Amino acid sequence: MLANHYFLVRNFVSARSIFENILEKDSTNKSIIKKLIICRVTTGEIGKALDLFLLLIKTDIDFIINTKTDSEDCPCPEIISEIENQEKLFKNESEMFAALGMLWLYCSLEKSIEFFKKAEVKNPDNKKIKEINSILINKLISIKQNSIN
Repeated sequence: MLANHYFLVRNFVSARSIFENILEKDSTNKSIIKKLIICRVTTGEIGKALDLFLLLIKTDIDFIINTKTDSEDCPCPEIISEIENQEKLFKNESEMFAALGMLWLYCSLEKSIEFFKKAEVKNPDNKKIKEINSILINKLISIKQNSIN
């Protein structure tokens, strides 16, 4: 698939366009949603990325949490590094923290929560970020409880 090729070579603008077309025909394709979130973060479409992110974590949060960064060639560690080194600019800190929160969920639930909490502090009226925080924290609690049992 051409979209996957673009994704693998880190041409996120071209990949995003094709993934969006595919998603129009198959709106429940979790693999496409998962990659499209990354594409939209890298192209600065944080609001649209948050919409997809919220949709996916509401239906199947484990699909992101269980990402195998090596075998799936997940670019999140590279993108996180670029953002943290301020090579990627966002409209404000809340957007930057939300972007980092989304990307970190592919690698670490705890780090994702850390950044979404920062995003909420910067933008306390954002209902999406509040809902995401609630879902992530409930997932962490569930994991901790299951590890005790």
